[in-house]
Amino acid sequence: MRTLNSKQTALSTDDYLDLYLLAKGIKDEKWQHEILSALKTKQNRSFEDKQSALVREIWEDFKQLNEDISFTYRLIQEEPTNERFQARLRHLRERRITLSRELYLAKKQYVEHTQ
Repeated sequence: MRTLNSKQTALSTDDYLDLYLLAKGIKDEKWQHEILSALKTKQNRSFEDKQSALVREIWEDFKQLNEDISFTYRLIQEEPTNERFQARLRHLRERRITLSRELYLAKKQYVEHTQ
């Protein structure tokens, strides 16, 4: 389904560009500006949709990661000297830091793009 949407978007963008060339050919500057504005709006919506989906995906990963951390804490409480559990917890904490950065950057890009 992703491929189909990409092809539909490409065709629509191509259509806008064809219309723009037609408007340019008949020297209709007002129409050219309208077409460029519509194309920019379309591209902005596409970017916003992708960023929004990315933020949702990162949040889902973050929630799952927190559940994994909580579970690992319980395992450590049962076996405090188990090095494997300790190593797993360190790895999960590092992953949470990485996800936090990814979430921050995705939100920042979204905000910058919408301003």
